[in-house]
Amino acid sequence: MALDDLLDKTDAVGLAEAIRTGEVSQQEVLDATLARIAERNPALNAITTVIEPEPAAGGPLRGVPFAIKDLHFPVRGTVTTHGSRFFADAAVDDHDAEVVSRYRAAGLVLVGRTSSPEFGLSTTTEPALFGPCANPLDPSRSAGGSSGGASSAVASGMLTMAHASDGGGSIRIPSSACGLFGLKPSRGRVSFGPDAGEGWSGYSCTHVITRSVRDSAVMLDLTAGLAPGDPYVAPTPAGLFEHAITTTPSRLRIAVWDGSADGIQLDPVARGALDTAVALCEQLGHHVEEALPPVRRGDLGNAQGVITAAHTAALLTRRSTEAGRSPGEDDLEPVAAWMAERARGMTATDYAEALRTTHRIGRLMGQYHASGIDLMLTPTLAAVPPPLGELVATKSTVAEWGARQGAYSPFCALANATGQPAMSVPLYYDQRGLTVGSHFIAPYGGEAVLLQLAAQMEKAQPFWPQPR
Repeated sequence: MALDDLLDKTDAVGLAEAIRTGEVSQQEVLDATLARIAERNPALNAITTVIEPEPAAGGPLRGVPFAIKDLHFPVRGTVTTHGSRFFADAAVDDHDAEVVSRYRAAGLVLVGRTSSPEFGLSTTTEPALFGPCANPLDPSRSAGGSSGGASSAVASGMLTMAHASDGGGSIRIPSSACGLFGLKPSRGRVSFGPDAGEGWSGYSCTHVITRSVRDSAVMLDLTAGLAPGDPYVAPTPAGLFEHAITTTPSRLRIAVWDGSADGIQLDPVARGALDTAVALCEQLGHHVEEALPPVRRGDLGNAQGVITAAHTAALLTRRSTEAGRSPGEDDLEPVAAWMAERARGMTATDYAEALRTTHRIGRLMGQYHASGIDLMLTPTLAAVPPPLGELVATKSTVAEWGARQGAYSPFCALANATGQPAMSVPLYYDQRGLTVGSHFIAPYGGEAVLLQLAAQMEKAQPFWPQPR
């Protein structure tokens, strides 16, 4: 297969196999990737920093180009800006995050960092520091957030997969927006070390955005597991996730939630994504029924807001100490400034109550699945990605911005509160080539059943190349 065909049509595992067998060389792949970034990135603004690559000596994915999201996870020799002007002149990272070390050990070649909205706080990736990141399906529209740079880079063919993180849907939202596969792992599956024990009090996790199910499974095998000092770890899987996807899942009981009881309104594409997933699940022999989750959206919203505001303020406090000054008016965007102000008015009791509410929601969902529900199915988003600029807040529209965020992404944050694994699967496109993913949530520790179902769906209705 020609090199361009490999980069356009295969996944990361397939590209690594082509390098391993000598079909192409590692240098040829690297040169072609850097050329694609130089050619395509100016129109999309997905990659914010190009890294001087270090050739990979070994590992199962030796020679596959890869990029790290510019949020929270340090990469030695780069500045982790968190998409913020206040961090633009921060110190260069002198070490790698644990997961970045595991990527290097797997043989991945780091070529860049991908764009994130400021502090990962938005469902669109349009940081003032770097400017808007465009969706390859329609460059006038958002690529999603907060891992929008990752999804744009993969959907455009610059990369076969990319690092991402998810504190309220930030793997699944951009995967939905750009027609890719996105798995959010269980809380504690992949380490946040050595700089943190967990992200956003356990709401956040890290993994990848991919073209294929097998890439996601292989990457989870390569990065999962306890690191020194981790406060907890997800349940040990029965075997390799890569092996799990070769097994057809048993007949699953899948509960459908369209959000209408909570006042959620779906656009035609989101409804089409839900209906398509229901039909495909039934075609594959699974039992699908309507069943509301035992949690209302309002139960979650305030707790998530308190936790997010607290962690945003703490990050700004650390940066202020390092910089020797507090952020000025031009250092922060309106949402981050509003969250920092909110945190100043909160108490330790507010934070403890937010954690208590979060854990209660996790118990309720645990009981829900223990009653016999194997998976819950929703659309990933309530609508197709909006035009760039539509989800960006000004000082006077922060409250309105929050409502718009919730209307656009009403389903994803539940799994962040509970720590459950969840995935967005690309099954449905409209006549414009726009898409909304189909969203599945499994019990805590249940990545294997998600990946099995996704692989079964992928075989019946292949995801890549995209049907456009």
